[in-house]
Amino acid sequence: MKIKRMTATFGKLDRAELTLADGLNIIHAPNEGGKSTWCGFLRAMFYGIETSQRDKKGFLAEKNRYAPWSGAPMEGELELEWQGRDIILRRFAKGNTPFGGFSAVYSDTQQPVPGLTGENCGQTLLGVGREVWERSAFVGQVPSLAIDGTPELEKRITALFSSGQEDVSYTDTKERLRVWLRRRKHNKTGLIPQLEEELTGVETMLTRLKDTHDRFAGARRDIARLEQEQKQLEDERQVHLRLARRELNQRYAHAVQQREQLSDWLAGAEQQAAGVPTDEALLQARQQLGRLDALREETMRHKALLSAATTQLEQARQDCPDHPLLTLTRARLDELCDLVEQMQRKGRLLSRLRFVCLVLALCLGAGVSLLILPVLGAGPGFWLGVGAAVLAALGSFVPMSVAAGGHCRRAREVLDRYEASSTAALSALWQERQALRTRLEQAESRHARAMDDFDEAVERYQTEEGGVAAFVIRFAPEAKEQARWAGAIDRALACRKDAARLRGELEQARRRCDDLKAQGAQEADTLEMLHTPERTAEQTAWQLARVEQDLSAARSALALAQGEMLSLGDRAQLEARRETLCAQLARRRMEYRAIEQAVAALDRANEALQQRFAPQLNQLAGGLLSQLTGGRYEGLSLNREFEADARRTEDLLPRSTLALSRGTGDQIYLAVRLAIYQLCLPGEDASPVVLDDALLTFDDARMAAALRVLSGLERQVLLFSCQQREAQMGLGNILTLQS
Repeated sequence: MKIKRMTATFGKLDRAELTLADGLNIIHAPNEGGKSTWCGFLRAMFYGIETSQRDKKGFLAEKNRYAPWSGAPMEGELELEWQGRDIILRRFAKGNTPFGGFSAVYSDTQQPVPGLTGENCGQTLLGVGREVWERSAFVGQVPSLAIDGTPELEKRITALFSSGQEDVSYTDTKERLRVWLRRRKHNKTGLIPQLEEELTGVETMLTRLKDTHDRFAGARRDIARLEQEQKQLEDERQVHLRLARRELNQRYAHAVQQREQLSDWLAGAEQQAAGVPTDEALLQARQQLGRLDALREETMRHKALLSAATTQLEQARQDCPDHPLLTLTRARLDELCDLVEQMQRKGRLLSRLRFVCLVLALCLGAGVSLLILPVLGAGPGFWLGVGAAVLAALGSFVPMSVAAGGHCRRAREVLDRYEASSTAALSALWQERQALRTRLEQAESRHARAMDDFDEAVERYQTEEGGVAAFVIRFAPEAKEQARWAGAIDRALACRKDAARLRGELEQARRRCDDLKAQGAQEADTLEMLHTPERTAEQTAWQLARVEQDLSAARSALALAQGEMLSLGDRAQLEARRETLCAQLARRRMEYRAIEQAVAALDRANEALQQRFAPQLNQLAGGLLSQLTGGRYEGLSLNREFEADARRTEDLLPRSTLALSRGTGDQIYLAVRLAIYQLCLPGEDASPVVLDDALLTFDDARMAAALRVLSGLERQVLLFSCQQREAQMGLGNILTLQS
């Protein structure tokens, strides 16, 4: 068979067309160029799309993965040559089913191809089903070229080396036998485990029934023994109760005696406490005594302060005697100083003016002399001028001197009166006298306050002392001295305290008597003879409680055993059911052993069949691997799961593909796929080989060897690649797709 042309509206392809030639076709396209989409389209044209697939995490169903990006309906056309005639296959949408519609017609006549439908298209044209084709002639977008075995591929290979029947599969037959085995011996749902579980349950019920009978008899024996022990312990408990009652009566008699004695003592104490003030009054008097001591100390302290203030007052009076300055106020002092300074200034001014007047008088006398000198002559005129000058000088100098002396004398008299040499000294002396007077006034004030405080302290002490004395003498006339007041108060407090203590003890004794009487105590004691048991009352009570608990448990066990016997049913019926289950279990075990023998026989037959086809498949695949690796590997071997081991020429033992590189592993499985392809799809109308980036992990040398092998298949080969190196080898038809 040969594919001539493909037209697709599929995934990213929108009415895209691809024309192919005979032999090797190398279709180059970059990433996202549509290579894998063309491969998926070709597979969908032959085998359709599985519409039952659903999207999963990390997986898209084909109907969603290849839905046209343009939004148009999914459709495609495939023109191919088959059995000497050209055929056109068409698939298109039918309702909501992508590729649900199908047609196959001859190119020249447009007549339908007889017997070719959408369901059997791939099987009819390619000669194999989808699973065999995907593991031989078709290498899609997969992580590696490794093959997993399927029943369909196994049937196909088996048919080549046996009778030719393709409806018999070792895997299917063995799986059916395993289903029968699981039906009989599955962990939970198998017939044998169910019968074993039911038989175990019946035997368990029989065992439980026997154990229940034994427990029922044992419970009855335990109840009889415990009831006897309970009776003995109850008698012993009654003895302890009578002994406790006797002890209670004795304690009651002792309590009554103590109550009467305390009553007598209380009467005497209350008689002694008659006339004694209350505790509050006595405690207050004791506090007053304490305050009296504090007042005494306070009075002595104020007396010392008064003495010190008196001494300071006397010293201040000595330091500040009477003085005229003390009568002056500050204003009067300022006025006096101003007056003295004015008199001093006037005296100084008149002293200066008198000399000026003297000079003027002399000048005047000289002038007069000059005026009268021509008239009277030189002698008389001179002396007349001199006399006039002297008279004028005396007339002005003497009055001014007298006035200046008067002012200075009055100023001195004022300063001498206050014992000062100047107004500044007068001010300083006044300030000094005022400071002494202030200290004197302060000393007088302190002395007055100290005198008042001392008088108040004495008054408080006398008042407090009188109150305490009057209080103590009322109940202790003999305590007239202050030193005996504290003892009298303490004795009164002790007397009242004794009375209160006795009153409380008497109340406790009365309550004790009432409590003992409430417990059943009597004044008269029984005279019965009682022997003290070996166990104490607590031990007897504990032992009795334990026996009663054991007795209750035994009765519960008896009731439980009786109810369990009723629930387990009849023993005869259980034994009959056990015999039936044993017979059924023996039959199912015999069937299980027979099926196991059949599985073993099937495995032996499969091994014999594998020895027939495995050598030829291994030989063919080994030859292809040698061509792909340039003679590096000389052979390989496959097991039924199609796991391969390869052997190099220099190795003694083969190596697993898990121990080899990714590229070598892909070369091994490419050889296996091509070998399966040649064995399963022989003939001129065999399917083309479709490879999607199958040589991606090959190095350049092994890639060239692979291209030579593919070109030598004499079949149509479609090699899709994202690299240029395959096209550069110059082999086959080179096609380039645009992204």
